[in-house]
Amino acid sequence: LDEEVTDVGYAQLPTPGLVDELKNKTDLDIVGYGVQELYHVPGGGPPFWTGLRVRLYAPSKFISGKFVHSDEFIRISLNHSQGKGGTCFGDSGGPDLLAGTNTVLAVNSYVTNYNCAGVGYSSRVDIPEVLDWISTFP
Repeated sequence: LDEEVTDVGYAQLPTPGLVDELKNKTDLDIVGYGVQELYHVPGGGPPFWTGLRVRLYAPSKFISGKFVHSDEFIRISLNHSQGKGGTCFGDSGGPDLLAGTNTVLAVNSYVTNYNCAGVGYSSRVDIPEVLDWISTFP
């Protein structure tokens, strides 16, 4: 950077178990540098990804409930056709924030199909063991 950035605050950690208190379809703010567009080559060939290579934001929804993968993850809606954004390849490690706040609920982890539609999964940060581990860093 050419100039020091001093007016940016840090994200806040959640209280332990916060995700367990969220209702289905709770609004989330997703941040990442991942893929925005997938281009299929006419006549075959491997697809390739296009779009900006900058940090982007997308509104999304939390999907509550127990599920097969693990209780250490949250599910997020990636349904672009309903006006929601979501995560894709390259977004891993970015935060899933409780909408309108700087509280990190989870960290983007993975999607389950090649076109990043449907459902994505993020590692929960509100688990006591995770919060304990984070607190070991100065």
